[in-house]
Amino acid sequence: MLLTWSQSFCEEGCRSGGICVSPNTCVCPSGFTGRRCETDIDECAEGLIECHNHSRCVNLPGWYHCECRSGFHDNGSYLLDGSSCVGFWFVVYYPACQNRVGARRSKVKDEGARRNGEDWKPGFDRCAICSCKDGRTYCRRRPCDCADPDEDLFCCPGCDNRPSSQCLDQSGRTLHRSGASWLYGCQQCRCMEGEADCWPLLCPALMCEYTAVAEGECCPRCVASPCLADSLSYDIRQTCQDPAGVARLSGDTWHMPNSPCTACTCKPPIRLISDLLVPSAMFAKPLMSPRIPLSPSD
Repeated sequence: MLLTWSQSFCEEGCRSGGICVSPNTCVCPSGFTGRRCETDIDECAEGLIECHNHSRCVNLPGWYHCECRSGFHDNGSYLLDGSSCVGFWFVVYYPACQNRVGARRSKVKDEGARRNGEDWKPGFDRCAICSCKDGRTYCRRRPCDCADPDEDLFCCPGCDNRPSSQCLDQSGRTLHRSGASWLYGCQQCRCMEGEADCWPLLCPALMCEYTAVAEGECCPRCVASPCLADSLSYDIRQTCQDPAGVARLSGDTWHMPNSPCTACTCKPPIRLISDLLVPSAMFAKPLMSPRIPLSPSD
């Protein structure tokens, strides 16, 4: 069965490139969190990364970078005064910053000197755009303009409408353009220039005791009762007593006498009622209303 993203799944939608995987449940890309992926993870504040002693962590939407402190430069890049920029300062992790106290200029990667406020395309990354601001060079992924017939399709696969760059999904019925993403069989797939890559869907972590995956969905949800849970850790030292007086081990499943369409499962945890240990819930299809006494463990 082909699962496709639908606005009806998540009423308010998923932000920051998140994907809706079940009703009002978004799977967020790296660097974002929240019910709708609306919150940027501050890697610097949460201590998720460690910059060199001569640099400081700067948080950015969806990522971060380590900025060399005043008087230091990375392995070849130097940040000079506010009137011009030489070299580049890219928003990636720099492993170390070396001391260059008193230095004023340094030519890096043959990018040349740039005026304050100037933008340009660097030679080291065809998909980036750099800006000179107050003596520092900031580089970032440039935005895509699909209306531009000369747009670089390598950097902007979502603008590629060529038939040869489209991907046929696993059902053989739906074509996806380059850069498009879809869900299939609880996998996340992406079309890149005619080639479909798929990987297991990452589901949000749930902070609850019992979970279940609903029919037609890929990720588990929290459920209140162990009767509704997909799996439990059973303790074989605990037993249930069925209406016929037969002792059942924790985790056992059986059919009710004279009711072959009703299946029961012994699912502790247990609680004490009137000096009798009884299961907190019994799973049955249909669900049994009376509780079945649980024999005391040895």
